[in-house]
Amino acid sequence: MRLLDVEPEDTADTKIPSEVIHVRFEKIPTKVNEKIILIDPPEIDFIESQDGQSILHSQSDQFPSVFTMNELETRLTPYGFFRCHRSYLVNLQRVREVITYTKNSFSLVLDDSEKTTIPLSKTKMAELKTMMGLK
Repeated sequence: MRLLDVEPEDTADTKIPSEVIHVRFEKIPTKVNEKIILIDPPEIDFIESQDGQSILHSQSDQFPSVFTMNELETRLTPYGFFRCHRSYLVNLQRVREVITYTKNSFSLVLDDSEKTTIPLSKTKMAELKTMMGLK
């Protein structure tokens, strides 16, 4: 989220009170060729890091991001995104199942047509259970 600070200038005749105007930009920009594509956070299913590049996955396509995973996590946490693994951020509204394979192996299954499976780290499993109100 980027906040823009705008302060009006003083005029010779009147003194204008200094105000700060906050603008909240909610879309995530991505660059494809020479275009900037703006994506609404709810349209994003998950984000993965591949070779140091963050890739946004939506139902229709995937887009490279200009932001790091940490920056995306900061921007998207208020929209229900969860850092389920060091290389993955997932939109929790898209998660259909949490699967336990072994004592230390977990996955999230999305509600998309491909039933996409995303890894869930052991340490994040405990955090997710707490978020869901499970023990």
